[in-house]
Amino acid sequence: MNRTLAIAVAGLGLFALSSAALAGEWKTLPVMDADYKADLTVSAVGGQMKPNGATAGGYAGIEAAFNCLGLQPPAGVIRSKISYGEFNHAGLKLTSFEVNPRWTTKLSDNLSFGIGPGIGYVSGQTAGVRANMFAWQVGADVDYRLGALNLGLGVRWQGTQNKQVIAGRNGADNTLVQAKVGFNF
Repeated sequence: MNRTLAIAVAGLGLFALSSAALAGEWKTLPVMDADYKADLTVSAVGGQMKPNGATAGGYAGIEAAFNCLGLQPPAGVIRSKISYGEFNHAGLKLTSFEVNPRWTTKLSDNLSFGIGPGIGYVSGQTAGVRANMFAWQVGADVDYRLGALNLGLGVRWQGTQNKQVIAGRNGADNTLVQAKVGFNF
């Protein structure tokens, strides 16, 4: 169910991306422009993670988001979201480091919607078993800016390499629903 929801959200976002962002000229290395603005946001993240084959539990982490240094589309903006977080519930511990570029468009002056893929590195541990895995993900975010305050909601599905973490089950695929509170710099 969660995986299906994440894939449906990604498909809808990619459809929007194809019509809005693909028509026109892309900008490479915008960081080299005199008018480049990073638009940095740093947020505390908390939410609910549901790993496949395990019970759902709390997730906490930190996220830094900024305008992509290397590539920008003709419409919208690519926001690079780098996050570090941890799930530790019922004997299963997952620690993840993720890089998630999001094609982002404004819905109003203070409200934006972003969608995109990502890559990550997950360290999983349970009952003395430890596995380090490459991960890929897809997700979507909504952010509301109120001056220096940033409030956000996000959902992402993450697939991992097929290594045993939970006895009798390989991989640590999971779905995360999260809320963010941060500051815009």
